Amino acid sequence: MKKLYLILLGIVSGLFASGTDPIANPYGLSPGKADLKSAGALALGPDGILFVADTKGAAIFAFDVKDTSRDTVSTAIEIKNIDKTVAAFLGVGPEDVQINDLLVHPNSQNIYLSISRGKSADAIPVIIRINRNKELSEMKTDDIWFAKADIRNVPGVDDKTSWGAPKRPMSITDMSYVDGILYVAGLSNEEFASRLRILNFPFKGDHTDTSVEIFHTSHNRYETHAPIETLLPLTLNNQPHVLAGYGCAPLAKFSVSDLTGKKHVKGHTLAELGGGSRPLDMVLFKRKGEDHVAIANSNRSVYKIKVSDLEKSEPLTTPVNDIYVSSGTPFVATGFVGVMQIDNLNKNFIAAIQRDIQTGALNLVSLPKRWL
Repeated sequence: MKKLYLILLGIVSGLFASGTDPIANPYGLSPGKADLKSAGALALGPDGILFVADTKGAAIFAFDVKDTSRDTVSTAIEIKNIDKTVAAFLGVGPEDVQINDLLVHPNSQNIYLSISRGKSADAIPVIIRINRNKELSEMKTDDIWFAKADIRNVPGVDDKTSWGAPKRPMSITDMSYVDGILYVAGLSNEEFASRLRILNFPFKGDHTDTSVEIFHTSHNRYETHAPIETLLPLTLNNQPHVLAGYGCAPLAKFSVSDLTGKKHVKGHTLAELGGGSRPLDMVLFKRKGEDHVAIANSNRSVYKIKVSDLEKSEPLTTPVNDIYVSSGTPFVATGFVGVMQIDNLNKNFIAAIQRDIQTGALNLVSLPKRWL
């Protein structure tokens, strides 16, 4: 009996010595095998917690990736043919690699990519980490500290939009965490399909599920089915808001106070970014001491908008007068084209996944903020 006690004491002491509390975790995480079925949108939580959207499994996972290193350099990073690099690491062809999202850890400057390995319904989810030395590693989910939040009322696996696209991958289109709240955009299976979900973290079982509506400036109507493509929590006029980018291509704001506890909210459309395109990603950054939003677009270059201009904008309630026409909050179209995913790398650069429009190569690049 004494021998067994000493063995158990040694195991517990070893866990505490390694920095892992076997009894309690401040974020409700516990060790085990995570049943991750797909890997889509990424977001960063407190103490480096990595949120991963699983649209196939209708869930969001919170992982302790134990990324405790710190890098204060302000230099760029570049990996040409990032899809081929990832494919070689995984032992597959580049045609079997789909990069779904990019996220940079602000302390370590490690880059995380959510990957689908394979193109069929049986594609395997993979999370890749790239350090400053351009070394790749895979985040294993079979023995990891994690928590899981199920997302309710998601579209069925065979549901389609009015334009024929599968709805289920749009059940979680983007996520962002701030001040204990994970904001989640996507579609539901209900009549007013477009959703902004608010999850408290640590996960507490239930969450706020709000249908959202905006005036679509290209379509000249209010819409409740168009999904938010990308979102960004943002302080406007000293009040917390969520900035939301829609396809074809309104940019709208939602007051967080309006979202709290309400079933349906109308947002305010601030800008029309030009039809025939989708905003793919947004990030807040500083340039010359002033806050800006960078927006990566599917069929446009990267746009730059001053936060001060967003604060001065009045809601748009009338349509644009022709296709591809922009209106509302002014923006600058930069010279960066083919950009698909962006995140702040450090004070000087934004990390991006960019398609070279001349060669077709898919590259991991760094966009200088002084040129934005």
